[in-house]
Amino acid sequence: MLWLAVYFPHWLLQYQSYHQGLPQGGELALFERQSSQILIASSAAAKQGVESGQSLATAQALCPSLQLLAYEPSLSQEASHWLCQWSYGYSARVVPPVCPFEQAQQHRLNKPSKPHKASKPTGAPSVADTLLLEVGSMAKIFGGLDRLISQYQKSAQGYGLECQFALGENALLAQLGARYLPLTVPVEAGCDEHRNAEHRNAEPGPEPERGVTASTHLAKREVREAVQEDKAQGEEGQGEETKAQSKDDQAGAYSVNLPQIALKQIAPLPLSVLPLPGHVLQSCENMGLTQVQALLVLPLKELGERFGESVLTLLAQLKGQLPQVHEFYQMPESYRHKLELLYEVSHLEGLAFPLGRMLGTLSAYLMQRQQAVLALSLTLVFRDLDLAPLRCEIRYPFAEHRGDALLKLCRVQLESLTLAAPVISLAIQADTLVPLSVQTSNWWQGEGKSDASMRLLSLLEARLGADKVKGLEHCSHHLPELSWQSRSLSQSRASQSLVSQSRSAAPGGKLSNQAVSQNTSSQNTSRQSISSQSVSTLGASSQKFESQALERQAYDRCAEPRASYQGKTRALSEEAILLADLFHGLCDGRIRPNWLLRQPEPLELESVSLLKGPERLHSPWSAASPRDYYLARMHQGGLCWVFRSPEGLFLQGWFG
Repeated sequence: MLWLAVYFPHWLLQYQSYHQGLPQGGELALFERQSSQILIASSAAAKQGVESGQSLATAQALCPSLQLLAYEPSLSQEASHWLCQWSYGYSARVVPPVCPFEQAQQHRLNKPSKPHKASKPTGAPSVADTLLLEVGSMAKIFGGLDRLISQYQKSAQGYGLECQFALGENALLAQLGARYLPLTVPVEAGCDEHRNAEHRNAEPGPEPERGVTASTHLAKREVREAVQEDKAQGEEGQGEETKAQSKDDQAGAYSVNLPQIALKQIAPLPLSVLPLPGHVLQSCENMGLTQVQALLVLPLKELGERFGESVLTLLAQLKGQLPQVHEFYQMPESYRHKLELLYEVSHLEGLAFPLGRMLGTLSAYLMQRQQAVLALSLTLVFRDLDLAPLRCEIRYPFAEHRGDALLKLCRVQLESLTLAAPVISLAIQADTLVPLSVQTSNWWQGEGKSDASMRLLSLLEARLGADKVKGLEHCSHHLPELSWQSRSLSQSRASQSLVSQSRSAAPGGKLSNQAVSQNTSSQNTSRQSISSQSVSTLGASSQKFESQALERQAYDRCAEPRASYQGKTRALSEEAILLADLFHGLCDGRIRPNWLLRQPEPLELESVSLLKGPERLHSPWSAASPRDYYLARMHQGGLCWVFRSPEGLFLQGWFG
């Protein structure tokens, strides 16, 4: 495997800075509550003299604008999950980073800590603050390792993260290289071969040192000089054919030949760079062992008797003699994210920014899993711990996955809430996930819901409530008052998901017979209702048709100089089609009213005049008596739809 190690020197601080909306490059420091000491400081705070191990009073005296963040074990877990989730888009094999403070506590207690899903096995030696990605299988997808690293670096910069890279087939060597001998990332992926050659041959300038001694810097310079000498000797002995072949290979899958870290580059470094317990490092220092290469040349038997099996395991993994066992990060089936606020929020508008960042992270998670959310739970914890946390259910009837739409509907539904006390933390949880499906209109049928209409319906439901916005659906029943029902958008979405599941479960991607019959009946009914509504509207205005035709003819005569012959021909043909539909509808009984009553109402025979009928509706599988339907006119005015049964005459609906 080819590993890409990514070293994040201030990932805990920058995780908080991104989600809390703090300015990038600010003076931040993480401190421990028990000892009241600085654990880690940002680059801007380090320039002011703030260092790890200082007391809070000293740090604030050196940097008055220093913003202090309390360290909690849950912070490292949430930050590790966050790093792994967006890194999962670059590799399917992601090894989470190890928090240095948990590692130090583990070494002090000399026992393994409680593992969580975003932590590595404690038995495998690892370098703190370093994330591992398997990139050998992903190079062709991104068009080369240089493009993959460049895109990853852009994503990290978008999140406000500082990072360093190293490549290697040995994961432990790659981790050490990312921290102490970082790789120079190409300036721009996809540049020409000449610029790539200049970039490879250029001598790297001085790099900022992060906790490295002067001897380490000198060792790094010696290693670079040795690598350049070996490279020059190799190029002198290389023939013209080999050079031409190498150029052809570089023009293929990999646009830049990035170097990999080797053991000889790590050997001159101080012994303190190895992930060894403190007592082992102290014993080695007492013996006069200051560099890694001094430890490598010692006999293994004596080292094992003196320091134990852990040192032998580490050396074997450094040399590649023993495989390294890693626990890869796995995307959770449900999404949970909790954020402790650095300030108290007394109004809902103050929650917009941190909630937007959290929902943006949720959107990235949904895109990676190709899923959408139907509902999520939002929990607000108040400053007064005696008050119960406020839990509200945010519903998305059309299974949303975009970050801006998630935030918009969430803010609309939160407008009706009032905060009983200032909020100190918030958490979101999404368990109701469905497969992501993009709905597009069918151009050959003109059906389907547009994205704008779906957003409008979702916004109306969020503002008015789920029980206020409903739609009509067809039911399989021969009686008109039982052939439809009103459903909320969430219920409609659930029925659509069941239909899609039945379609996917059927062999060949086809629906079952029952699903096909229901789908066909619903389509026929919808077409029939549409045509019936148009025909019934014409039937309701049959008395005014002659006067409207005369007015239209007069308008056509006046507009004849402006109108075209084709336009008048089209209008006459459409009028003829409508008249033909009306005539056939009156003959075969396809006329249906626009408004149906929930329950038929009894009528007196003397109050109506029957115009057209009868049309019998009866089902042999139903115990209900047959009905004879008529098109009738009320004596007070208005076209209606009535039926006659053994019980009498009843009003079923009204025409528009």
